[in-house]
Amino acid sequence: MSRVVLCGATDGIGLALARRYAARGWTVGILGRDAAKLERVAAELRALVAGSAIVTAPCDLRDPASTAAGFAAVLGALGGMDLFVHCAGVLHPGDGQSSDAAADRETMDVNATGAVHLLGLAAGHFQAQRRGHLAAIGSIAGDRGRSGTPAYNASKAALHTYLEGLRNRLHPFGVRVTTVKPGFVRTRMLARRGGAAGVWPAGSITADDAARRIARGLDRGREVFYVPSWWALVAFALRHTPRFVFKRVGPA
Repeated sequence: MSRVVLCGATDGIGLALARRYAARGWTVGILGRDAAKLERVAAELRALVAGSAIVTAPCDLRDPASTAAGFAAVLGALGGMDLFVHCAGVLHPGDGQSSDAAADRETMDVNATGAVHLLGLAAGHFQAQRRGHLAAIGSIAGDRGRSGTPAYNASKAALHTYLEGLRNRLHPFGVRVTTVKPGFVRTRMLARRGGAAGVWPAGSITADDAARRIARGLDRGREVFYVPSWWALVAFALRHTPRFVFKRVGPA
């Protein structure tokens, strides 16, 4: 039986992915920092698929000891893993005019430093067994810095580059590494940025739709892809807009 571990699967895209893999009959391990949410999600998945094997463990990416302990606990309970998907992340809305030191620090601690720590543990496990698939949810926001949320942009850019390094390092060991770059997905994170029921940004998709596309891309072994795929054209335009133009008319 295939085993997947997901970090940040108590909400949004991660939860939708957990439902999808549970429905496939996979054994699912979930890491998250909210114990109550972990229990609720585990109960939901067990009810969704009778007899499904669901394992949870607390993991706070802001705390290195909690991260290491949570990973060891879920890995031990599962007896190993075939796929690891990192879905956790935070986004603090910005006004494009000022910086919030505490919010920026948490953004980097969770999205970059914490992610690197946990992904490094997963990479070490896969390298030792000489097989496996490691993936993480980045963002189109990591393709270029913007005025509204520069810390978030930087954290996702760091994640993308780290994944590229892991891809190169793990290739000789038969381990696949995938970077997923979603556009607008209708989650609690996007709602905090300004979306709301019925007023979501143009081009946004549901978390279930995003999970379907992501699972399909992972099944195909894709290394880097956007969700939906047409965001790749937007990303190309963002990356190649001259700086003097982007400073004046680039998105926040």
